[in-house]
Amino acid sequence: MYSLRRRLLISATILLLVFLGIMGLGLNSAFKRSVLSSAEDALRNQILLLISSVEVIDGAVVMPPILPEPRLQQPDSDLFAQILVGEEGDKAVVWRSKSLFERSIPFKDSLLGNFKFYPSNAWEGSSINTMTLSVEWEAVTGTVPFEVQVAESDTVYKRRLVRYQRQVGVWLIFFGGALIVLLLGILRWALQPLERVRTEVGEIEEGRRERFNENYPLEVSRLTQNLNQLLNFEEERIIRQREVLGNLAHSLKTPIAVLKGLGYSRQVKAESDEQLEAMQTIIDYQLQSASAVGRRRFSKAIDIREPSGQIVRSLEKLHSTKELTVNVDIEEGVVFFGDKGDWMEVFGNLCDNAFKWAQTHVSIRVEQVELGEHASHKKPIRLVVSDDGPGIDESQRDLILQRGVRLDSQTPGHGLGMHIVKGVVDAYDGQIMLGVPMHSKTGTRFEIILN
Repeated sequence: MYSLRRRLLISATILLLVFLGIMGLGLNSAFKRSVLSSAEDALRNQILLLISSVEVIDGAVVMPPILPEPRLQQPDSDLFAQILVGEEGDKAVVWRSKSLFERSIPFKDSLLGNFKFYPSNAWEGSSINTMTLSVEWEAVTGTVPFEVQVAESDTVYKRRLVRYQRQVGVWLIFFGGALIVLLLGILRWALQPLERVRTEVGEIEEGRRERFNENYPLEVSRLTQNLNQLLNFEEERIIRQREVLGNLAHSLKTPIAVLKGLGYSRQVKAESDEQLEAMQTIIDYQLQSASAVGRRRFSKAIDIREPSGQIVRSLEKLHSTKELTVNVDIEEGVVFFGDKGDWMEVFGNLCDNAFKWAQTHVSIRVEQVELGEHASHKKPIRLVVSDDGPGIDESQRDLILQRGVRLDSQTPGHGLGMHIVKGVVDAYDGQIMLGVPMHSKTGTRFEIILN
């Protein structure tokens, strides 16, 4: 998915190229018309010069040996002229310039008293511009009609056109490059507020900032204000949720304690204690599951080395009689982007199960998971807890990890804790993988990934 900056730059570049292309075509067309108009004017002037040199003697058209235009007398020039007499379809050349070398300009229609221009006509392997004019000369013996034709090679004009096109192309490229550079500057300036918002998002995700700055242009400030309101609402919701759960737990403890203290017969008391314990277990489970904060977009990074170490040390003291070998490997600088209580629940329950069922060895490893090159700075955390205990029967593994398993259908020995762990992992869109430790035939290996 392209960034907003790249989309704007691509769109603006395409529009700029289309605009410059249209402008280039327009300038080229205008200059081409100007070149043709210049060629037409030049030929018109040559016809007028020739007519000014014409003499009619005894009804015949006579031209002087020296003409006003030297190119007409040069054999290798690019200007040609001829004079024709006769009716339409039966015209004869009575005079041609020395530059023609006994050749003739292709006959073209003409109008009496009106110049007629024929651009770019093929002739003798090249291209010429031709202009004709029919004249009726008043002489003593009567009217003498004749036609003047002048032609000029269009090579000069084509060269001018090519030279102009190159110059225009260079200037358009320079102009387009300058506009793109200017556009980049404008885009950088215009998108600077969004870049600042992106930076602040990263700072909030890393826990280095609590709220967005609202000192932005109007369009962006409304966005940051709404985001701040959303952050405030989420924080207040979590606080209220915890308060409600705490009040609920406190309120239920008293009636349960009273019920436990009532006098019952021996048979009734055993049954009532069993039901009250089950009720207490269900309440604890539901409170723990509901208190899982879960993944939040904006959460502070928590260093879990110290609290995790405290849990391990407490469990070592609790199970000191088992003389377990405990291998703890927590990467330096590993952090958890989430609620500290959620991490303590997952880590504590898995380690407690491992210490409870291990016979000689417990292995704990915590590391940050590397993501793709374009991933966010928020890296998932992986927790692997292994023990060499009796393990979980393979037929029960899918059941213990199944979503929505009832309390009374859990695998013995992994009870309530695994449901708490599963609830937290689900809240973080994480994964639970259960198996046997590597290089071992017995024991249990839990691998947890929290996003």
